[in-house]
Amino acid sequence: METTVAEHYSALTERMERFGGDLLSCHFGLWGPETKSHREGLIRSNQTLVKGLLLKPGQRILDSGCGIGGTAISLAEEYGVQVTGLTICEPHIEVATQYAKERGMEHLVEFRYGDFMDLPFPDASFDAVLNHESFCYAPDKLVYLQGVHRVLRPKGRWQALEGLLTGATLTESQRELHATVQRGWRMPPLEPWRRVLEIIAEAGFAQPGAEDLDAEAAPSTKGIRDGWMLLELFGSGREKVTPAAREFMEASIAYDQGLREEAFTYRFLSGTRPDRRLRS
Repeated sequence: METTVAEHYSALTERMERFGGDLLSCHFGLWGPETKSHREGLIRSNQTLVKGLLLKPGQRILDSGCGIGGTAISLAEEYGVQVTGLTICEPHIEVATQYAKERGMEHLVEFRYGDFMDLPFPDASFDAVLNHESFCYAPDKLVYLQGVHRVLRPKGRWQALEGLLTGATLTESQRELHATVQRGWRMPPLEPWRRVLEIIAEAGFAQPGAEDLDAEAAPSTKGIRDGWMLLELFGSGREKVTPAAREFMEASIAYDQGLREEAFTYRFLSGTRPDRRLRS
């Protein structure tokens, strides 16, 4: 019997902690001309997620689908913003909260248990809502973004980094890659990026964007694939790999293959909640 999203990622907690090191980031890194390491790629990913937001102390940010808290803690440390992390994986609340305390960020960061399909916050609560490779888990993207629109203040921004479909017709082998990604990451089917642009607009956002970051993500996806292949061939600890970790890594390898075949794409998604006062 297949585990739920929460159960799957609860079983992956230790591996998630190891993957990002002190950054606590279980995401693909983004590589620019000056990027020299996995860690630098993860930092660049965090910076890309918030580009253009001009974050400053006093602002309130929602990290929607926060994992073990790496993005939320890093944003609080770097910009002095107040961050709420929301996760459906209840065991991650304790893990993330403990890390925030260890980093001296407990006064700026809080973590809450809840389903982001029914955001448990009042209207106009946040200056920005972020999804760091978590938007894909929304079973109904329009309903989710309508909820995001509600909790954003006027002129607030939604921004995400996400894997999507290019929209090209998938071959049989690429459909199998897609199925492996869905199974190993416990998520609904990926959406074509052009359809996501339409959904952003349908949810009421202005200036919908979907910037192509395939070239920046590719070194990270390749590095993860190569590392796993080496473990499979030579790793003395491969017998200790849990079923959840194996499924997750198989999904990551399948995503890398689909990215190289241009079946999948990696995008920076964005939209702005309009200031209704400007329409009078």
